[in-house]
Amino acid sequence: MSEWSSYPKNRKICHKNGYSLIIPDNCENKSMPLFCDICEISFSNKEDEKTYKTFGCCSACADTWVYSHKTEWQNGWRPDKDKIEKAVKKRFFINPHIVFE
Repeated sequence: MSEWSSYPKNRKICHKNGYSLIIPDNCENKSMPLFCDICEISFSNKEDEKTYKTFGCCSACADTWVYSHKTEWQNGWRPDKDKIEKAVKKRFFINPHIVFE
């Protein structure tokens, strides 16, 4: 995860993947994060929320690693950075600049 730093008016800021998040300094992280702890891709749907609450990752990471390594995952195993990078490159992403009318 990215590091938080001080921001004016008793707030803190975090920069990640071209985004900035500003929250009150005394804010407890009770809400879901913006990015998956494993692949660092932003969450985008309810399935991501569900798998994050259950496994601590997005639904794509759960499909790729959790279900096939459930016992190991529960014992703390996580894929190495190289495996994560290769898996992310294979994912299909919708271009956010395309507008369907």
